[in-house]
Amino acid sequence: MRLFIGYKAWKEEEYLLNRMTFDDLLRAYVTYPAIQVYAVVIVATLAIGFATMTSFWLFAGSFAVGALLFPIAWYFIHRFILHGSWMYKSPYLAKLWKRIHYDHHRYPNDLSVLFGGLHTTLPTILVVAAPVGWLISGPAGAAGAVAGTVFMTCVTEFLHAGEHLAFEPKSTFWKVMKKRHLAHHFHNEQGNYGIAEFFWDKVFGTFYEEAEDIPRTATARNLGYTDEMAKKFPWVKQLTDAEPKAKGGMRPDAV
Repeated sequence: MRLFIGYKAWKEEEYLLNRMTFDDLLRAYVTYPAIQVYAVVIVATLAIGFATMTSFWLFAGSFAVGALLFPIAWYFIHRFILHGSWMYKSPYLAKLWKRIHYDHHRYPNDLSVLFGGLHTTLPTILVVAAPVGWLISGPAGAAGAVAGTVFMTCVTEFLHAGEHLAFEPKSTFWKVMKKRHLAHHFHNEQGNYGIAEFFWDKVFGTFYEEAEDIPRTATARNLGYTDEMAKKFPWVKQLTDAEPKAKGGMRPDAV
């Protein structure tokens, strides 16, 4: 198995989760360049933290705080940015929105548009986690918080991919998590914004346990970017129409 491949080579492979086994997912995960960069970032920030810390417990606490920051940060980013309409209304942000979430809802089984990209994830992590960690324990705390957040990013990326994998989980935790997330994709996208946990959905009133608890929406697959919206804000449609046919409508969308 090739462990180190570039983005272009990785994306040239066909990574369709509804056709992959768990072993296939593991191979795709460990060879994804962003995951490998995250691993390097974790090692580097832990090394910086150990070298500069004045208290092990403050450093460990900053790591834990960074890990706990991920779910709340993800909730707000997912709900108000990825599911917002303001990005596709801008010709400068339409391409970014299309890549980071629109395509994922269009092709929920396509691993190439499920994993986040470094150009969006790492700057966000640095802006959110580093200042909080610095308040806890200076440079060591900033390094620890970044390490914790990146670690949770890696865990969540894997769990997220597993939720779309065509397999029946044996554990109750993963089975429930998968059911709630797929409801977000195929029933009503205006709730269940969490990935691996739904605590903040419960706090902010966007959680639903069963599909029957909330009406089905007609926008779960297009995130509100309807034909009417495309006429007013055509940039995402133009990008979609310019894609090769296999990328523009032929990919399998089975759960």
